Amino acid sequence: MKIKTELTKQQLDLAIKGIQGIAHPIRLLILYTLAKEEKSVGQLVELLGTSQSAASQHLSKMKNNGILDSRKSSNQVYYSLKDPKFKELINTIVKIYKK
Repeated sequence: MKIKTELTKQQLDLAIKGIQGIAHPIRLLILYTLAKEEKSVGQLVELLGTSQSAASQHLSKMKNNGILDSRKSSNQVYYSLKDPKFKELINTIVKIYKK
């Protein structure tokens, strides 16, 4: 039996990759923070209260999963959401679980 979905296999794979990319408390907080505005690695480390190496690992995973973009400005690396759908996703998560 084959299950019919509204998503193509490629769309489903992208959804799984995106969900896996945020399925960690620190990555979810990064997503929440970056939904408001871009931040440097240093700013994220300070806000999250985590080490730079831990933050960098999470940022790297999220970038590899297509969630984040980065840009370099002198010696700072700034991260932002790659696609507005991730802002929608975090807003939906907040809306559902805020109750």
